[in-house]
Amino acid sequence: MQGRDVAIIVGAIVLVILLLGVLGGGMMGFGGMMGWGGTGYGFGGYSLGWWGVLMGILMLLFWVLIIGGIVWLVVWLIQQVRPAAAGPGASGTSALDILRERYARGEITREQYDQMRRDLDAR
Repeated sequence: MQGRDVAIIVGAIVLVILLLGVLGGGMMGFGGMMGWGGTGYGFGGYSLGWWGVLMGILMLLFWVLIIGGIVWLVVWLIQQVRPAAAGPGASGTSALDILRERYARGEITREQYDQMRRDLDAR
């Protein structure tokens, strides 16, 4: 999978998780245990007002960062374990093979082939 594909999948998963949390209403449903008519979040029956909204946003941000960090860690681990496919010779063709093919097609002379082969052997 390419990095773009992983980002799309991760974004979709995070969006689903967030939507389930927001639209699902949690274990007690949308209104909570008290329903829509309850006093809301608070201590001793006092509503927290904007403080409650701020805490909700901070909690959402906290979980987004936790889930994002876990996803980043998994993607990083996959990249560390998977062999790099972009290096030289990744397609299974060595420089000497390419040199032989060029000589066989007549792109280079025998002298050029011998010189280039010596250069490759010197590496």
